[in-house]
Amino acid sequence: MTETARRGEVRGWGLEPVALADVEKVLERQRREWEGDHGMLVRASVANLVVVCPDRAAGQQALAAVERLGPRAPSRCVALIAEPPEGRQGVRAWARLVQQDPRSGPGMAWDEVVVQATVPPRHLTAVVLPLLLPELPVFTFWWGTPPFAHEAFDELNSVSNRLIVDSAAFADPPADLARLAKAASALTAALSDCVWQRLTPWRELLAAPFGGPPLRSAVDRVRWLRVDAVEPTAGLELTGWFASRLGWALDRAHLSGDDWVARYATVRGACEARITQALGSGTLTRVDLQVATDDGPASIRVEAPPGHLVATVETPGHPTTRRKVGLAGLVSDPAGLGAELEVFGRERIFEEALLQAATLAEQ
Repeated sequence: MTETARRGEVRGWGLEPVALADVEKVLERQRREWEGDHGMLVRASVANLVVVCPDRAAGQQALAAVERLGPRAPSRCVALIAEPPEGRQGVRAWARLVQQDPRSGPGMAWDEVVVQATVPPRHLTAVVLPLLLPELPVFTFWWGTPPFAHEAFDELNSVSNRLIVDSAAFADPPADLARLAKAASALTAALSDCVWQRLTPWRELLAAPFGGPPLRSAVDRVRWLRVDAVEPTAGLELTGWFASRLGWALDRAHLSGDDWVARYATVRGACEARITQALGSGTLTRVDLQVATDDGPASIRVEAPPGHLVATVETPGHPTTRRKVGLAGLVSDPAGLGAELEVFGRERIFEEALLQAATLAEQ
């Protein structure tokens, strides 16, 4: 057990080398040892989480992200390090039981299994399937860029209920986002992106002013949109969200330096959109909207000071309003993976936004 684990709310054995066929025996032995010293443990896994990584360094990063979730999303986690089968082929595995600290509540336990596989892609499913808990949904999280046209992608997708990516970690974010959208049409699993999850508070603040007067009647009269994006795919997906929800059609687009500049035909005119690259520690730094109203132009601005978001709405003839929301959830789960593990169905709004984002990315 690491010193970090002792200080926190999650405890566990160090990863123990094990043969694939003995994973359950090792986990059960660890469980009995714990119960002998501390009392009964409750297996709390609500899903299977398969994290696919290209190498051991990525596998360590992925496990760290999963462990930060703690008891929020307890799962049978299988970290699959799928390396190219160059030279000698084989499979190595490690397993451990992870427990919630009893001081934080009733004793709960979940499992982590790490598998390093250098086998042909068609064999990866056969490696993973015996490690999954039966009758529980399977979430597959690709760390980095999924191999969209590769056999491994198709094989693991075929046994998954949900496919999760983080497009900010793609090797070529805009181009890979377009490839993801094309691959989505053939997926049997529901698709989601952690970037989309991190955009949730932004989308809520930008949509709220249109929920009542004086902007409710002007929702189809957005004339100008600017997104300052730290993560390029976040800017594309947010713009795609506006386009898909408001019925915009892309008229033309081009790159101006590193910025996307686009013109959309709208229900009642046109909207100019610009996505600029920004520096920061979050997903976006600022979003500006200009809206035409009967009394003159109105504006909605959302900014991201450290730790929270601030929305400012200015409309002719009305007092300026400001709303501040915290980002506590993203502090404990910066990737947004925990929230993705709480969604079990398709996200139609995301899928529609992704298509629009991909159309813009391809330009």
